[in-house]
Amino acid sequence: MIAQTIHSRVLYLNRTGRPAPGWPKATTREDLRARCAPLALDTRGDGATDLVTLNGSGMLTSFNRTGSEPAGWPLATGAGAAGSPVATDFIPTDSAFEIVAPDHLGHLFAYSMPSSAAGVLASPWPMLGGDPGRSSALTAERTPNPPSPSAGPLVRGSFKVYPNPARRSPVAFAYTLTEPSRVQFEIVDTSGHRVASFTVEGHQSANLESWDPGRLPGGLYLARVNFHGSVSNHEHSEVIPIGVLR
Repeated sequence: MIAQTIHSRVLYLNRTGRPAPGWPKATTREDLRARCAPLALDTRGDGATDLVTLNGSGMLTSFNRTGSEPAGWPLATGAGAAGSPVATDFIPTDSAFEIVAPDHLGHLFAYSMPSSAAGVLASPWPMLGGDPGRSSALTAERTPNPPSPSAGPLVRGSFKVYPNPARRSPVAFAYTLTEPSRVQFEIVDTSGHRVASFTVEGHQSANLESWDPGRLPGGLYLARVNFHGSVSNHEHSEVIPIGVLR
């Protein structure tokens, strides 16, 4: 699920109802109320879906699934803009689609995207309500097939630790699971002594857990994380060094 807060922060929500790791992201420093819903579009023609929204400062912003902003963004209409943008191909003579957005004076701005009009799977939510009928439903025709199953339970490359090194702040562990899993954390110092350990039940989605070093002395620690799938019974372990600064 994608959303924009009234303070112009955009986010992905996973199946637990919590923001995905690294989200929400602020799209402006101005404290202007946002009044539009985000779109899900393929703005680069690469088959990947991006988040596009109009913030309270009147800027059209775009983020991909990793939270990066494509080159050439943001675009602009004007501060105080109200209303949701729409993606359409209203110039049939070209091979690109356009994003139309309002400003606060009632004018419409149209921006031509450098990519060809994307299919409904890569651009499943091009307007408020998802479709011209404002059904607010993601139909089967606009829903991509699920990815092929993997050995799991950890999605390869999804395990992240930040901030690292940490300076007087908790350390976050972000990871994505292919199935519900028991996740065991063990933190040891350089001499191998365990300084912290805890176990959580991970969800089949993006997960985020944190560890607070508290009053532990600054230095290098090792985090050993074991993932045990509750369905496949597969196990996977990760070991990563964590720096603590004082």
